[in-house]
Amino acid sequence: MDTRTKTGLGAALAVLGALGFVIGPALGLADLARPWSFLIGFVVGIVAGLGATLAVAGLVEMRKQ
Repeated sequence: MDTRTKTGLGAALAVLGALGFVIGPALGLADLARPWSFLIGFVVGIVAGLGATLAVAGLVEMRKQ
């Protein structure tokens, strides 16, 4: 994957994950009584973590070049 692509995709995923963290409790995703809320919260956490990792990795590769 290209460095710019990795950075851009990581930034977009991190923003989606952050929006999920902000909007999620307002939509009732913090109620872990339902299995779907747990699953959506888990996916939002994975997306945010993957996005941050890709963005940082892209920035590190860009710095090395």
